[in-house]
Amino acid sequence: MPNLTRREFLGQASCAAVGSLGLLSTLLNLRMANSAAAQGLPAGEDYRALVCLFFAGGMDSYNLLVPAANSGTPYANYVATRGGVYDAVTNADGLALPSSSILQLAAHASDPFGFGVHPRCADDAIRPGITSLYGQGRLAFVANVGTLAERITKATYNNSPGKRPRGLYSHSDQVQQWHTSVSTESRTIGWAGLAADLLHAGNTDPRVSMNISLAGNNTWQTGRSIFNYNIGSTGSSLPSEYSSPYLTTPLVSANSRSANRTAAIDNQLQQEYQNLLDQTFVQNFRDSIEASAAFKDAFDASLLTTTFPGDANYAYPAGYTSATDPARTLGQQFKAIVRTIKVRQDLGLRRQTFFLNYGGWDHHDEVINSMDRMVDVVNRCVAAYWAALGEIGLQNNVTLYTASDFARTLTSNGAGSDHAWGGNAFVLGGAVNGGRVYGSYPDLVLNGNAVVTTRGATLPAVAVDEYFAEFALWLGVTPGQLDAVLPRIRNFYTPGPVGPLGLMKA
Repeated sequence: MPNLTRREFLGQASCAAVGSLGLLSTLLNLRMANSAAAQGLPAGEDYRALVCLFFAGGMDSYNLLVPAANSGTPYANYVATRGGVYDAVTNADGLALPSSSILQLAAHASDPFGFGVHPRCADDAIRPGITSLYGQGRLAFVANVGTLAERITKATYNNSPGKRPRGLYSHSDQVQQWHTSVSTESRTIGWAGLAADLLHAGNTDPRVSMNISLAGNNTWQTGRSIFNYNIGSTGSSLPSEYSSPYLTTPLVSANSRSANRTAAIDNQLQQEYQNLLDQTFVQNFRDSIEASAAFKDAFDASLLTTTFPGDANYAYPAGYTSATDPARTLGQQFKAIVRTIKVRQDLGLRRQTFFLNYGGWDHHDEVINSMDRMVDVVNRCVAAYWAALGEIGLQNNVTLYTASDFARTLTSNGAGSDHAWGGNAFVLGGAVNGGRVYGSYPDLVLNGNAVVTTRGATLPAVAVDEYFAEFALWLGVTPGQLDAVLPRIRNFYTPGPVGPLGLMKA
């Protein structure tokens, strides 16, 4: 194939390749920073990874973590505020779970009363679910966590609207604030990205980002120098119809078009250019292809015996198959995370973050039935993920935390609930001081100090800044660097070696 001009290359070979989602991800997101501020990491592997499971839409998390049926007044308050116990025939508008269905959590000395969880948090066919993982001390809940600019009271909320987070009750604003930790202004830099700016230099291969996304570009993993690298459930992609010479086993191009496209791209990548823009483009393109090939080689070899929803041999609940199970997409994304973690040494990675987005929680109606299906999806995927981490021996090295736009109103709008504020989250990992509920669970009384609206939005007891500080410190950000990652942290906590909640082990 004759040599192409630069214009022809950009217009034909490159643009055709950029038409591939995989390469678009690579070119735009694999922007490494050799000049990132180095954060010294201990010698040896010392691998740690943080997984964010984001429940987009606003989970009704006061039906995830609830007062236990035997808690007395707390459960009675919960039932009354939620409009009574749901019954499809007699009380379809009620949002409270029946006492007989709530799964009791193991008691902890710090509990103000007994806690329970949604009935779909039980063990699956062969693995422990959320309830059992809590009992094993591997999982903890954080109660009533949300965005805050500073600590305020109910009176301050009512009398000083300017003290509230910017865009409170707005999906877009609250998602952004959960990603950045900053509730006073709009930002495009996320706290995990800022942590990566400090920690990425501790990885031995600068080509592969420590921030891996299963949900496309996101603010959470966007730093000043480090960005997220997008993969799918089957790993990374190379340019369309391109057989990379960097692959251990190059792809065989069966037709002349693929061979010509490969030759055209390789020809241009081998040229020497005088123009700085040309040099930079070609070097980044070459590095991106090489990095994607290295990732693909490692990922393709990282097989697991643990089965996930979506696998043909997974133990499906009655009525589900690999094609119909609503957990199949999230399950395969979790599987991709564990497969990537398994090959961490091949990719030279000692610190990583992963981002998952599970949407559809904006339940303005049918909250009971929708939650029943979706909590089951989460529970079974988390069970498989935890088992797979056990298979590769890294349960103590990986921490998963959940987040959502906000919780939902305690009161019913007639079969559903609306946008609210503070909510409940859970954290899973061998480094978690599990088996307890952190924060302060509100009394769920509409005229109480924790509920700031007549519809039942709760004033957060734990700021997202405090929640995130636990994970930043655990990843390796020093107390002295915490301000650079979480700019408002001193409004809630004076950085030190112990996190603000005591959630994570040293």
